[in-house]
Amino acid sequence: MAASIRLAALALALLSGLAHAHGGGAGDETVSPVAQAQLPASVGTDAKALRVEFAPGATSRPHTHPGPVFVVVVAGEMESSLDDGPVHTYKAGDTWYEAPGQAHRVTRNPSKRQPAVLVAWLLSDGKAPLVKPLALKP
Repeated sequence: MAASIRLAALALALLSGLAHAHGGGAGDETVSPVAQAQLPASVGTDAKALRVEFAPGATSRPHTHPGPVFVVVVAGEMESSLDDGPVHTYKAGDTWYEAPGQAHRVTRNPSKRQPAVLVAWLLSDGKAPLVKPLALKP
């Protein structure tokens, strides 16, 4: 119960911040939304922010997540493809959203010289593994 109250408070704080952005913010800062998604009714009560580093040319196996995922590219570039969609290239500052159970088939750093860094916010029930590998198609 306390975790759900904390998650609700975090969501309220984020929404309040966006509301301030439309009115000029709380001070001299500039606030710009970078991602938005309609979340499922029961997203869970566990939220984790993970820093994920990819060496030049590194990839991740195809996988899914049990809950919604918001990703921000912090440094470098990443290539990503969800379900059977096209591969998109994301640069530092770009974001993407993954729906619960959505197949993340391509995750790779296309650079042969530069590392890439992501920050991923994963929501879950706190019990299921945060990453479930998918079987590779022949």
